[in-house]
Amino acid sequence: MKIEQHEIETYVAKYNQLPEIIAVRDQHVGYAAAPLLGKRIFHTIQSMDNGDKEKEPFRELIFFIRIKDNWYKISVSKSLEGTDKMVQSIVTITLVTILMILVASLLINRLVLKKLWQPFYDSLAAMRYFEVGKNRPLSFPATEIEEFSIMNDTLQQTTSKADEDYKHLKEFTENAAHEIQTPLAIIQSKMDVLIQDEKLSELQSRAVQGAYEAIQRLTRLNHALLLLTKIENGQFGEIAHINVAQKIKDKIGQFEELIGNKQLTVTTTLDETAQIKMNPVLADIVLNNLFSNAIKYNKHGGTIDIIVDPGIIEISNSAHTPELDRERLFRRFATAGKVKDGIGLGLAIVRQVAEVSGMEAQYTYEHEQHHFILADRHH
Repeated sequence: MKIEQHEIETYVAKYNQLPEIIAVRDQHVGYAAAPLLGKRIFHTIQSMDNGDKEKEPFRELIFFIRIKDNWYKISVSKSLEGTDKMVQSIVTITLVTILMILVASLLINRLVLKKLWQPFYDSLAAMRYFEVGKNRPLSFPATEIEEFSIMNDTLQQTTSKADEDYKHLKEFTENAAHEIQTPLAIIQSKMDVLIQDEKLSELQSRAVQGAYEAIQRLTRLNHALLLLTKIENGQFGEIAHINVAQKIKDKIGQFEELIGNKQLTVTTTLDETAQIKMNPVLADIVLNNLFSNAIKYNKHGGTIDIIVDPGIIEISNSAHTPELDRERLFRRFATAGKVKDGIGLGLAIVRQVAEVSGMEAQYTYEHEQHHFILADRHH
Protein backbone atom coordinates (compact mmCIF):
# COMPACT_ATOMS: atom_id res chain seq x y z
CA MET A 1 0.00 0.00 0.00
CA LYS A 2 2.90 2.37 0.62
CA ILE A 3 4.21 1.47 -2.81
CA GLU A 4 0.80 2.33 -4.27
CA GLN A 5 0.86 5.67 -2.39
CA HIS A 6 4.31 6.41 -3.75
CA GLU A 7 3.21 5.64 -7.32
CA ILE A 8 0.13 7.91 -7.03
CA GLU A 9 2.17 10.75 -5.57
CA THR A 10 4.78 10.35 -8.31
CA TYR A 11 2.09 10.38 -11.03
CA VAL A 12 0.43 13.50 -9.58
CA ALA A 13 3.73 15.30 -9.32
CA LYS A 14 4.49 14.53 -12.95
CA TYR A 15 1.07 15.01 -14.58
CA ASN A 16 -0.69 17.15 -11.99
CA GLN A 17 -3.70 14.82 -12.02
CA LEU A 18 -4.83 11.61 -10.40
CA PRO A 19 -4.10 8.39 -12.26
CA GLU A 20 -6.87 6.31 -13.70
CA ILE A 21 -8.16 3.64 -11.33
CA ILE A 22 -7.46 0.15 -12.61
CA ALA A 23 -9.52 -2.65 -11.09
CA VAL A 24 -7.29 -5.21 -9.37
CA ARG A 25 -8.55 -8.23 -7.42
CA ASP A 26 -8.01 -8.02 -3.68
CA GLN A 27 -7.16 -4.29 -3.99
CA HIS A 28 -9.37 -1.15 -3.94
CA VAL A 29 -8.30 2.42 -4.77
CA GLY A 30 -10.66 5.34 -4.24
CA TYR A 31 -10.53 9.16 -4.70
CA ALA A 32 -12.70 11.71 -2.93
CA ALA A 33 -12.54 15.49 -2.65
CA ALA A 34 -11.48 16.78 0.76
CA PRO A 35 -12.03 20.24 2.21
CA LEU A 36 -8.51 20.33 3.62
CA LEU A 37 -5.44 18.25 4.51
CA GLY A 38 -6.23 15.37 6.85
CA LYS A 39 -4.23 12.93 8.92
CA ARG A 40 -2.72 9.82 7.37
CA ILE A 41 -4.61 6.74 8.60
CA PHE A 42 -3.68 3.03 8.47
CA HIS A 43 -6.42 0.66 9.72
CA THR A 44 -8.51 -2.50 9.11
CA ILE A 45 -12.01 -2.35 7.62
CA GLN A 46 -14.70 -4.81 6.44
CA SER A 47 -15.47 -4.56 2.74
CA MET A 48 -16.67 -6.62 -0.21
CA ASP A 49 -14.26 -7.60 -2.93
CA ASN A 50 -15.30 -7.61 -6.57
CA GLY A 51 -17.80 -10.42 -7.16
CA ASP A 52 -18.01 -11.44 -3.52
CA LYS A 53 -21.28 -11.41 -1.61
CA GLU A 54 -19.81 -11.38 1.88
CA LYS A 55 -17.66 -8.81 3.55
CA GLU A 56 -14.09 -9.69 4.31
CA PRO A 57 -11.29 -7.90 6.14
CA PHE A 58 -9.22 -5.32 4.27
CA ARG A 59 -6.23 -3.32 5.40
CA GLU A 60 -6.75 0.34 4.34
CA LEU A 61 -4.34 3.26 3.97
CA ILE A 62 -5.81 6.80 3.76
CA PHE A 63 -3.67 9.74 2.82
CA PHE A 64 -4.25 13.21 1.31
CA ILE A 65 -2.80 14.82 -1.77
CA ARG A 66 -3.12 18.35 -3.27
CA ILE A 67 -3.79 18.97 -6.91
CA LYS A 68 -4.05 22.59 -8.10
CA ASP A 69 -5.32 24.11 -4.86
CA ASN A 70 -7.68 21.19 -4.20
CA TRP A 71 -7.22 18.45 -1.63
CA TYR A 72 -8.15 14.87 -2.39
CA LYS A 73 -8.62 11.97 -0.02
CA ILE A 74 -6.98 8.84 -1.41
CA SER A 75 -7.83 5.41 -0.02
CA VAL A 76 -5.87 2.23 -0.85
CA SER A 77 -7.10 -1.03 0.62
CA LYS A 78 -5.75 -4.57 0.35
CA SER A 79 -7.62 -7.79 1.17
CA LEU A 80 -6.24 -9.75 4.11
CA GLU A 81 -7.59 -13.07 2.82
CA GLY A 82 -4.45 -13.82 0.83
CA THR A 83 -2.29 -12.83 3.77
CA ASP A 84 -4.21 -15.18 6.10
CA LYS A 85 -3.84 -18.00 3.60
CA MET A 86 -0.17 -17.23 3.24
CA VAL A 87 0.25 -17.28 7.04
CA GLN A 88 -1.59 -20.60 7.21
CA SER A 89 0.62 -21.98 4.45
CA ILE A 90 3.76 -20.77 6.18
CA VAL A 91 2.64 -22.28 9.50
CA THR A 92 1.66 -25.56 7.81
CA ILE A 93 4.92 -25.80 5.89
CA THR A 94 6.90 -24.94 9.01
CA LEU A 95 5.11 -27.56 11.13
CA VAL A 96 5.43 -30.23 8.43
CA THR A 97 9.13 -29.43 8.02
CA ILE A 98 9.73 -29.62 11.78
CA LEU A 99 7.80 -32.91 11.95
CA MET A 100 9.80 -34.38 9.07
CA ILE A 101 13.05 -33.28 10.71
CA LEU A 102 11.96 -34.89 14.01
CA VAL A 103 10.93 -38.14 12.28
CA ALA A 104 14.15 -38.24 10.29
CA SER A 105 16.20 -37.54 13.42
CA LEU A 106 14.33 -40.24 15.33
CA LEU A 107 14.89 -42.83 12.59
CA ILE A 108 18.54 -41.91 12.15
CA ASN A 109 19.15 -41.94 15.92
CA ARG A 110 17.34 -45.24 16.25
CA LEU A 111 19.38 -46.86 13.52
CA VAL A 112 22.62 -45.40 14.81
CA LEU A 113 21.88 -46.24 18.44
CA LYS A 114 20.72 -49.74 17.53
CA LYS A 115 23.94 -50.37 15.67
CA LEU A 116 25.94 -48.76 18.47
CA TRP A 117 24.30 -50.86 21.21
CA GLN A 118 24.10 -54.11 19.23
CA PRO A 119 27.25 -55.58 20.89
CA PHE A 120 25.65 -54.95 24.29
CA TYR A 121 22.46 -56.78 23.33
CA ASP A 122 24.51 -59.65 21.88
CA SER A 123 26.41 -59.97 25.16
CA LEU A 124 23.14 -59.80 27.09
CA ALA A 125 21.69 -62.61 24.96
CA ALA A 126 24.78 -64.75 25.60
CA MET A 127 24.49 -64.16 29.36
CA ARG A 128 20.79 -65.06 29.32
CA TYR A 129 21.57 -68.63 28.27
CA PHE A 130 24.55 -69.11 30.56
CA GLU A 131 24.15 -71.74 33.28
CA VAL A 132 26.76 -72.58 35.87
CA GLY A 133 28.08 -76.10 35.56
CA LYS A 134 26.67 -76.82 32.09
CA ASN A 135 30.11 -76.84 30.41
CA ARG A 136 28.97 -74.33 27.81
CA PRO A 137 31.57 -71.55 27.68
CA LEU A 138 30.36 -68.07 26.86
CA SER A 139 31.16 -66.70 23.43
CA PHE A 140 30.90 -62.94 23.02
CA PRO A 141 30.95 -61.29 19.57
CA ALA A 142 33.94 -59.14 18.70
CA THR A 143 33.40 -55.40 19.00
CA GLU A 144 35.48 -52.34 18.23
CA ILE A 145 33.85 -50.33 21.03
CA GLU A 146 36.33 -50.27 23.91
CA GLU A 147 33.74 -50.10 26.71
CA PHE A 148 31.84 -53.14 25.43
CA SER A 149 35.07 -55.02 24.86
CA ILE A 150 36.09 -54.40 28.49
CA MET A 151 32.61 -55.48 29.63
CA ASN A 152 32.84 -58.73 27.63
CA ASP A 153 36.27 -59.51 29.07
CA THR A 154 34.99 -58.88 32.60
CA LEU A 155 31.92 -61.08 32.03
CA GLN A 156 34.10 -63.81 30.54
CA GLN A 157 36.40 -63.80 33.57
CA THR A 158 33.52 -63.66 36.05
CA THR A 159 31.52 -66.50 34.50
CA SER A 160 34.63 -68.65 34.07
CA LYS A 161 35.50 -68.14 37.74
CA ALA A 162 31.94 -68.95 38.80
CA ASP A 163 31.96 -72.09 36.65
CA GLU A 164 35.33 -73.17 38.05
CA ASP A 165 34.24 -72.55 41.65
CA TYR A 166 31.05 -74.52 41.03
CA LYS A 167 33.01 -77.47 39.66
CA HIS A 168 35.35 -77.47 42.66
CA LEU A 169 32.40 -77.33 45.05
CA LYS A 170 30.66 -80.09 43.14
CA GLU A 171 33.73 -82.30 43.22
CA PHE A 172 34.10 -81.66 46.94
CA THR A 173 30.45 -82.61 47.53
CA GLU A 174 30.77 -85.79 45.49
CA ASN A 175 34.00 -86.84 47.16
CA ALA A 176 32.70 -86.03 50.63
CA ALA A 177 29.47 -87.95 50.04
CA HIS A 178 31.35 -91.00 48.74
CA GLU A 179 33.88 -90.96 51.57
CA ILE A 180 31.14 -90.61 54.19
CA GLN A 181 29.38 -93.79 53.04
CA THR A 182 31.98 -96.16 54.43
CA PRO A 183 32.24 -94.72 57.97
CA LEU A 184 28.45 -94.44 58.09
CA ALA A 185 28.08 -98.12 57.20
CA ILE A 186 30.64 -99.05 59.86
CA ILE A 187 28.94 -96.91 62.52
CA GLN A 188 25.53 -98.35 61.63
CA SER A 189 26.79 -101.95 61.87
CA LYS A 190 28.42 -101.19 65.24
CA MET A 191 25.18 -99.63 66.46
CA ASP A 192 23.27 -102.73 65.35
CA VAL A 193 25.55 -104.87 67.49
CA LEU A 194 25.32 -102.45 70.42
CA ILE A 195 21.50 -102.34 70.36
CA GLN A 196 21.37 -106.14 70.67
CA ASP A 197 23.53 -106.10 73.80
CA GLU A 198 21.33 -107.33 76.70
CA LYS A 199 23.59 -105.69 79.29
CA LEU A 200 22.49 -102.17 78.33
CA SER A 201 20.33 -100.34 80.84
CA GLU A 202 17.04 -98.78 79.76
CA LEU A 203 18.61 -95.32 79.73
CA GLN A 204 21.58 -96.52 77.68
CA SER A 205 19.25 -98.37 75.31
CA ARG A 206 17.24 -95.20 74.61
CA ALA A 207 20.45 -93.23 74.01
CA VAL A 208 21.76 -95.86 71.60
CA GLN A 209 18.39 -95.98 69.83
CA GLY A 210 18.44 -92.18 69.35
CA ALA A 211 21.97 -92.34 67.95
CA TYR A 212 20.96 -95.21 65.65
CA GLU A 213 18.01 -93.20 64.26
CA ALA A 214 20.32 -90.21 63.68
CA ILE A 215 22.77 -92.45 61.79
CA GLN A 216 19.93 -93.78 59.63
CA ARG A 217 18.78 -90.25 58.83
CA LEU A 218 22.34 -89.21 57.98
CA THR A 219 22.66 -92.25 55.71
CA ARG A 220 19.43 -91.35 53.87
CA LEU A 221 20.63 -87.76 53.55
CA ASN A 222 23.95 -88.91 52.09
CA HIS A 223 22.20 -91.19 49.58
CA ALA A 224 19.85 -88.35 48.55
CA LEU A 225 22.73 -85.91 48.01
CA LEU A 226 24.57 -88.49 45.94
CA LEU A 227 21.44 -89.06 43.88
CA LEU A 228 21.03 -85.33 43.22
CA THR A 229 24.67 -85.12 42.15
CA LYS A 230 24.25 -88.04 39.75
CA ILE A 231 21.11 -86.47 38.26
CA GLU A 232 22.90 -83.14 37.76
CA ASN A 233 25.84 -84.95 36.15
CA GLY A 234 23.52 -86.61 33.64
CA GLN A 235 24.42 -90.13 34.77
CA PHE A 236 20.90 -91.39 34.02
CA GLY A 237 21.08 -91.16 30.25
CA GLU A 238 18.88 -94.10 29.32
CA ILE A 239 15.42 -92.94 28.18
CA ALA A 240 12.37 -95.17 27.74
CA HIS A 241 8.65 -94.82 27.09
CA ILE A 242 6.98 -95.63 30.39
CA ASN A 243 3.33 -96.61 30.74
CA VAL A 244 2.33 -94.34 33.61
CA ALA A 245 -0.93 -96.08 34.49
CA GLN A 246 0.81 -99.44 34.97
CA LYS A 247 3.60 -97.79 36.94
CA ILE A 248 1.04 -96.17 39.28
CA LYS A 249 -0.70 -99.52 39.84
CA ASP A 250 2.64 -101.11 40.73
CA LYS A 251 3.39 -98.34 43.23
CA ILE A 252 -0.01 -98.69 44.90
CA GLY A 253 0.78 -102.38 45.42
CA GLN A 254 4.24 -101.61 46.83
CA PHE A 255 2.86 -99.06 49.31
CA GLU A 256 -0.23 -101.10 50.14
CA GLU A 257 0.92 -101.88 53.69
CA LEU A 258 1.73 -98.24 54.54
CA ILE A 259 -1.58 -97.13 53.02
CA GLY A 260 -3.41 -99.70 55.14
CA ASN A 261 -1.63 -98.67 58.33
CA LYS A 262 -3.09 -95.16 57.98
CA GLN A 263 -6.42 -96.44 56.64
CA LEU A 264 -6.12 -94.22 53.58
CA THR A 265 -8.54 -94.34 50.65
CA VAL A 266 -6.88 -94.29 47.22
CA THR A 267 -8.88 -93.24 44.14
CA THR A 268 -7.42 -93.30 40.62
CA THR A 269 -8.37 -91.84 37.26
CA LEU A 270 -5.88 -93.36 34.85
CA ASP A 271 -5.52 -92.97 31.10
CA GLU A 272 -4.13 -96.37 30.11
CA THR A 273 -2.54 -94.93 26.96
CA ALA A 274 -0.60 -92.15 28.72
CA GLN A 275 3.18 -92.45 28.43
CA ILE A 276 6.18 -90.38 29.48
CA LYS A 277 9.75 -90.38 28.17
CA MET A 278 11.97 -90.74 31.21
CA ASN A 279 14.78 -92.78 32.64
CA PRO A 280 13.11 -95.84 34.29
CA VAL A 281 15.22 -95.50 37.46
CA LEU A 282 14.37 -91.81 37.82
CA ALA A 283 10.68 -92.52 37.14
CA ASP A 284 10.71 -95.05 39.96
CA ILE A 285 12.48 -92.60 42.29
CA VAL A 286 10.14 -89.68 41.61
CA LEU A 287 6.99 -91.78 42.07
CA ASN A 288 8.42 -93.27 45.27
CA ASN A 289 8.97 -89.78 46.66
CA LEU A 290 5.51 -88.54 45.68
CA PHE A 291 3.79 -91.63 47.11
CA SER A 292 5.90 -91.48 50.25
CA ASN A 293 4.99 -87.81 50.82
CA ALA A 294 1.29 -88.43 50.09
CA ILE A 295 1.27 -91.10 52.82
CA LYS A 296 3.70 -89.54 55.29
CA TYR A 297 2.04 -86.11 55.38
CA ASN A 298 -1.53 -87.42 55.21
CA LYS A 299 -3.96 -87.58 58.06
CA HIS A 300 -5.23 -90.88 59.50
CA GLY A 301 -8.19 -92.07 57.44
CA GLY A 302 -7.48 -89.52 54.71
CA THR A 303 -7.50 -89.82 50.94
CA ILE A 304 -5.04 -90.03 48.06
CA ASP A 305 -6.28 -89.07 44.59
CA ILE A 306 -4.24 -89.96 41.51
CA ILE A 307 -4.95 -88.61 38.02
CA VAL A 308 -3.00 -89.61 34.91
CA ASP A 309 -3.65 -87.92 31.58
CA PRO A 310 -1.37 -87.51 28.54
CA GLY A 311 1.44 -85.25 29.72
CA ILE A 312 0.05 -84.93 33.28
CA ILE A 313 0.62 -86.87 36.50
CA GLU A 314 -1.20 -85.53 39.55
CA ILE A 315 -0.99 -87.03 43.04
CA SER A 316 -2.96 -85.23 45.76
CA ASN A 317 -3.59 -86.06 49.39
CA SER A 318 -5.82 -84.78 52.16
CA ALA A 319 -3.99 -82.44 54.50
CA HIS A 320 -3.42 -82.12 58.20
CA THR A 321 -1.21 -79.10 57.51
CA PRO A 322 -2.09 -75.73 55.88
CA GLU A 323 -0.96 -74.65 52.43
CA LEU A 324 2.80 -75.01 51.95
CA ASP A 325 5.20 -72.25 50.94
CA ARG A 326 5.37 -72.54 47.14
CA GLU A 327 8.51 -70.42 46.95
CA ARG A 328 10.53 -72.77 49.17
CA LEU A 329 8.77 -76.10 48.69
CA PHE A 330 11.00 -77.56 45.96
CA ARG A 331 14.23 -76.19 47.40
CA ARG A 332 16.73 -78.44 49.13
CA PHE A 333 16.22 -78.95 52.86
CA ALA A 334 12.83 -77.21 52.76
CA THR A 335 10.77 -79.83 54.64
CA ALA A 336 7.13 -80.11 53.65
CA GLY A 337 5.95 -80.86 57.16
CA LYS A 338 7.00 -81.76 60.67
CA VAL A 339 7.58 -85.50 60.22
CA LYS A 340 10.61 -86.35 62.32
CA ASP A 341 12.38 -88.55 59.76
CA GLY A 342 12.06 -86.13 56.84
CA ILE A 343 15.35 -84.89 55.36
CA GLY A 344 13.99 -82.12 53.14
CA LEU A 345 15.34 -83.48 49.84
CA GLY A 346 12.43 -85.54 48.50
CA LEU A 347 10.72 -82.73 46.58
CA ALA A 348 14.08 -81.27 45.51
CA ILE A 349 14.78 -84.64 43.86
CA VAL A 350 11.31 -84.59 42.25
CA ARG A 351 11.99 -81.16 40.75
CA GLN A 352 15.47 -82.15 39.55
CA VAL A 353 14.15 -85.33 37.89
CA ALA A 354 11.34 -83.34 36.27
CA GLU A 355 13.80 -80.78 34.85
CA VAL A 356 16.14 -83.33 33.28
CA SER A 357 13.11 -85.19 31.87
CA GLY A 358 11.54 -82.17 30.15
CA MET A 359 8.78 -81.83 32.73
CA GLU A 360 7.78 -79.24 35.33
CA ALA A 361 7.01 -79.91 39.00
CA GLN A 362 4.04 -77.89 40.30
CA TYR A 363 2.15 -77.54 43.58
CA THR A 364 -1.35 -76.27 44.35
CA TYR A 365 -3.60 -76.32 47.41
CA GLU A 366 -7.36 -76.64 46.92
CA HIS A 367 -10.21 -77.89 49.10
CA GLU A 368 -7.83 -78.83 51.94
CA GLN A 369 -5.78 -81.02 49.64
CA HIS A 370 -2.12 -80.82 48.57
CA HIS A 371 -1.77 -81.34 44.80
CA PHE A 372 1.61 -82.30 43.32
CA ILE A 373 1.71 -82.25 39.52
CA LEU A 374 4.27 -83.34 36.94
CA ALA A 375 3.46 -81.65 33.62
CA ASP A 376 5.17 -82.26 30.29
CA ARG A 377 6.52 -78.91 29.01
CA HIS A 378 6.03 -79.89 25.37
CA HIS A 379 2.54 -81.37 25.68
